Amino acid sequence: MGREKVSINLSSKAGIPLFKKFAMFDSGLVPLERTCKDAALFQRCRISSLRMDLFIGERSMELGDMAEKTEGGIRYHWDKSDKLVKVLKDNRVTPYYSWCYVPLPVQPEGGSFRSIPTDWEKYREIMKNFAAHYRELDSPLGYQEIYNEPINPGAFFDGTPEDYNKLYEYGVTGIRQGDPEALVGGPAEAFVLPEQECRENIAAFLEFAEKKGLPLDFFSFHSYGFQEQVYVRRLHLMREVLAEKSCFNNAEIHINELNSVPPPWPYEKTKLEQPALLPEILTVIEDLLEETDVELVHWAQMLDSGVDALGLTDYLGRIRPGYFAFELYGRMPVERADVQCCPDLGCLASADKERFAALLWNKSEEVKEIEECIYGIPSTFAWADVCVIDSQFLKGLEKDPQRRLQKQFRLPVREGRVELPRFLLGIWDVLYIEGNAEPEGKVTLNPGLEIRQTLHYYPNRWKKCYAEYDKDSGCVYLGANGCEGRGTVLSLRIRNAGDSIRLQKVSCGGKGKLILRMDYYTDGYVKAVQFGGKREEFSRGTKRPADILAEEADELLEIGRYAPKGWEGEGLLSFFPEGTDGGYRECIRLTAPVSRLFDNLLD
Repeated sequence: MGREKVSINLSSKAGIPLFKKFAMFDSGLVPLERTCKDAALFQRCRISSLRMDLFIGERSMELGDMAEKTEGGIRYHWDKSDKLVKVLKDNRVTPYYSWCYVPLPVQPEGGSFRSIPTDWEKYREIMKNFAAHYRELDSPLGYQEIYNEPINPGAFFDGTPEDYNKLYEYGVTGIRQGDPEALVGGPAEAFVLPEQECRENIAAFLEFAEKKGLPLDFFSFHSYGFQEQVYVRRLHLMREVLAEKSCFNNAEIHINELNSVPPPWPYEKTKLEQPALLPEILTVIEDLLEETDVELVHWAQMLDSGVDALGLTDYLGRIRPGYFAFELYGRMPVERADVQCCPDLGCLASADKERFAALLWNKSEEVKEIEECIYGIPSTFAWADVCVIDSQFLKGLEKDPQRRLQKQFRLPVREGRVELPRFLLGIWDVLYIEGNAEPEGKVTLNPGLEIRQTLHYYPNRWKKCYAEYDKDSGCVYLGANGCEGRGTVLSLRIRNAGDSIRLQKVSCGGKGKLILRMDYYTDGYVKAVQFGGKREEFSRGTKRPADILAEEADELLEIGRYAPKGWEGEGLLSFFPEGTDGGYRECIRLTAPVSRLFDNLLD
């Protein structure tokens, strides 16, 4: 048994913030009724999106006839899909549609959902109408993907890599015709072929997309397995190929199917159903936080498909141990604190004015006797609740499959410190400490301002700097994370902006210059003003240097002063960190935070 000390300083901000970029994937085999019934489980984990492969074109599936051929043309059946979208949005989850597979009207006679489309123009029209329908519903879909694992022999597509490239061309062209602001991407690389062959296929896909001038807002791939950080190795391979094409510096990376357990996934007592999965998930989260051009990671899967045992809940909706990794991480504030611990332990800690949290897990194969000290705690906190997920807790889960997180005991905060002496952390055990304070009261900031989309531009996607907007805290987070010079550019598509935007600086550190730019949208992007810096090319909005160069803004961005005639508050607000030293970090609140009062205690 090893003895270890863990030290957490909440007054020292360090590392990449705990962004809520960890989301969920569900197979199209999951019945829509179950997704609707269990949608509240997504909200408990604070996941941002749910990726779904829709199984369009397979008549036996619920959305198989979403597009159907008739004598008069094509008939669309929206009712089931619209219900699904509404239920997810009601639970604060953005639907992420993988438009797969081949719709019925373009399948050959005797073909299937895997077939190569018989009519490319008709396929483009179908995709256009899919996207236009959801634009009419105020664009509830966060991302739209073509397709799912097209290069997975014998599984989902009968065509060649070249056929997929054509499928992508007509698919994303149709989507953008139906919704010019839709975020589109692919290719959902499956990594079932040797890595060198995957690399060659991806290079050919990007070459094709560049030559055709096709949009690529996100680049997606899948990874299963944990040993030797296979998911990081594959990510670096994909990034290496993507970085060769500067025309795609705007493309986010999405690992939109990820599980640490490789196939097969039988219905028997495997790691998927055991507590060993919980610390493994937390280690994956810890690893992928460091990969800052990876904007979304979808765990496969949340709800069990009934075909394999991958779900964090089983086919009856009973919670499995791995679910709690996401629920605990979802509870934690974004602003990360400095942590000191040994490599045999994993530890994440964070704090804001309402909550502080520390998450500790055992990575080793031996019991650890730990001493944990959290200090630098603000005076507004009086207590810290301790939750342990161990064999005893999981025995209770077997008896009550809907069991919630529970506090085992409470520790006092004395002189800004909480101390946990001589605690035994078993193999696979997880320890969570959380303190809550009364909120300051209702915060009103830029009322009515709506953040519709978050976009990025990576001057160098290998740099570990970060630029993110977090909807729960209402804050923009910018940081060099040890990287000097120009950072990642963050752009927010906004609506209802009004004449001015108040910038509430929550924290800052290090040296750097923040430049802001506003691109105004009327019947297109017509004008841009830049606050600070110098005019230069820009890849979004008007796609030209700013028309007006204004003085550097501090706490108030007077965008109405420079607005074109007829402007109604819609546009693109961008943040450019420049000339940063390695210690630069800045947090700016744009909108009021989501209150945690409804979720204050570990009951």
